[in-house]
Amino acid sequence: MSSNISSVYTAITAYAPTGVTGSRDITAAKLEVADADLPCRILIPATEGTTGFVGIGNLLTITWTIQDICLWAPVGAGAGVQQYSTAFVTYIKSYLDKVKAARSPAAGCYIDSVSFKIEPTQWGNKTYWAINTTVTVEEKL
Repeated sequence: MSSNISSVYTAITAYAPTGVTGSRDITAAKLEVADADLPCRILIPATEGTTGFVGIGNLLTITWTIQDICLWAPVGAGAGVQQYSTAFVTYIKSYLDKVKAARSPAAGCYIDSVSFKIEPTQWGNKTYWAINTTVTVEEKL
C-alpha cells in the first residue's frame, strides 16, 4: 500500500478557517507573498521535530508533521499584534472545528494532534505576524 500523505495535504489545504481565503499546498508554496494575498496559508513539511515510523509485522505506522503557516500581516503594519488578536482567536477556533469535522483527512490517516503558536515569522525577505500551526498525522500503511 502506498502513502496517502498527498491526499492529507490536499484535505488540510482545503480547510477554510475564518478570515483566510487563500491557501497554498506544497506544490504552490513560494517565498514571495503579495500583501494583497494576506492573510494566506502555506502548507509545508515541518522543518523541525521528527518524522517517525514503527513497523510491526506487516503493519507500518508513519507519523507525519505538517507545518501550516498563516501569514497574516507584515510586522510593523497597523497597530501591531493586538490589532489582530481577535481575528487570530477566531481563526484558531475555526481551524479546530475543521479538524473535529474531519479527523481522518485521507484513508488510513488520522490527525493525532494540532498546536498553534502566534509569532513573528520570517517568510522570504519579510517578517509577518503569523499563526504557525503544527499538525501531526499518523498513517497506517
